[in-house]
Amino acid sequence: MGFNTHYEIKLRTKSYINSLKTHDISDIDVYGYMFNFDLSSFSIGAECKSGDSGALDELYKFMGIASYYKLDKAYLIKTKIHQNARQIAIDNNFICYTEAEIRRILLGLGINLEKSLNIEFAKYTKVNKVLLDYKSKNEKLIDYISLDLWNKEFWKTIHNIMHLLKVPPAQQTMFDEGSIPVKFLHYYILELFCYSLIKIIGEAITLNYSDFENAFINCLYGGAEALNEKRRIHDAVSIATQDNKKFEPEWQADLISICSRMAGLTASTAVLPKLIQDLYENCFFSNRIKIDNKLVSKYPDATRKFTQDIIQFLKRHCNIPAGIFEDFMKV
Repeated sequence: MGFNTHYEIKLRTKSYINSLKTHDISDIDVYGYMFNFDLSSFSIGAECKSGDSGALDELYKFMGIASYYKLDKAYLIKTKIHQNARQIAIDNNFICYTEAEIRRILLGLGINLEKSLNIEFAKYTKVNKVLLDYKSKNEKLIDYISLDLWNKEFWKTIHNIMHLLKVPPAQQTMFDEGSIPVKFLHYYILELFCYSLIKIIGEAITLNYSDFENAFINCLYGGAEALNEKRRIHDAVSIATQDNKKFEPEWQADLISICSRMAGLTASTAVLPKLIQDLYENCFFSNRIKIDNKLVSKYPDATRKFTQDIIQFLKRHCNIPAGIFEDFMKV
């Protein structure tokens, strides 16, 4: 259906009683997103529950989660769903299906259900294993892309990934750039980075397409008021410390240049995350990486070029070794 999919997206919140604490309240079992050709987005989510009772309570809880994540369409899948829960779902633009009903729908679409389930479970297992294995090397990065990213504003994700992904010069010689799991992880992060980046580009187009660069800068800092406040704080700190550091990060001008080109070809930009997910799901094997030219050729040439531009941007500003993305850069 054209959606990028992710599993177990956790809803996090924080509290402060004597100290700051983080709480994982609930999650979305399956989350999907896609971009329209004007770079507006559409998101779906599904919650899967077992048991024959409690459907109404679970529906109300999931309605709150769907509202938090601003889902455009939400599904509750459960062993048994009573009619009162179905009626509430209809009234709130939700869809409820039993397991038997969803199987019937998928079979009607000609989908080999058991084969598809095995494939999706394998994808889920692979991503989780890669994240778990890499956590000992960069716990903050893994925690961010697994948990915090889904609960932060998109502009914050751009800044945070640029910071967390950066490889200090002293660690570059220790970086196993030939490792297939390490390469897989970086393509996975690349997709999430592009997801957040395209959300910001879409916001900037809506804000002022005629003056895209200034609109993008506003969106990159959370809006005009937030940008003004950050500049004021920066200026006050600079005066107090006699430090004349620039407000803008060194990578900002480079990123604006790339995003301006992407904003001019929105149809090609819209499918960029899908290309990246296709790459790490279908071109990575246990002992090799084989970029399928037929797979890449399904996408516009500008999509491939923009992906490579963003890779070059991350390599340049985060000191990522060239070998990490070399397979795709050769295409």
